[in-house]
Amino acid sequence: MLWANMNLHMSDQPQAMLQQWHQALAVDGFLMFSCLGPDSLKELRVLYQALGWPAPSHEFTDMHDWGDMLIGAGFAEPVMDMERITLTFESPQRLLQELRGLGRNLHLERFPALRGRRWHSQLLQAIEQSAMQLTFEVVYGHAFKSAPKLTVSAQSEISLDQMRAALTRGKAATRAVPKPSLD
Repeated sequence: MLWANMNLHMSDQPQAMLQQWHQALAVDGFLMFSCLGPDSLKELRVLYQALGWPAPSHEFTDMHDWGDMLIGAGFAEPVMDMERITLTFESPQRLLQELRGLGRNLHLERFPALRGRRWHSQLLQAIEQSAMQLTFEVVYGHAFKSAPKLTVSAQSEISLDQMRAALTRGKAATRAVPKPSLD
């Protein structure tokens, strides 16, 4: 069994991670995971956009896409579900503390340098003027590692001698079968 809680959305190569998980499991092994979905941090996205700032985080993957990626990685019978949880914070500082604990921003256009005190003050003030709440879409999924499927080669080879022998056996078999009468 492989259990991955709130890890997959932080990978910059999630399909490679799914492949690694698949390789790590034995046949009939069970994968269970949770991660953030696309409705996560929507309040913060709106706030950053209103301030003209780059996105506060990368886009999170939809549960249906995770299901497709599981199948693509070789897993069987994926089951996906989600829920939205809204947290309200007592202060902007506590909200930012929670965000720091969640990890990093993988957005390709994220702010490339350190930000100053002025920016931080502006962020705290903007959060305080909003509802000081964040929505988290939590995606849950599980799947099995099935036995490998037999693959048929795109090309087969048979020698001329093997072909003659097969044809000779076929003629002998048809000679032995009596022809039906039409009486």
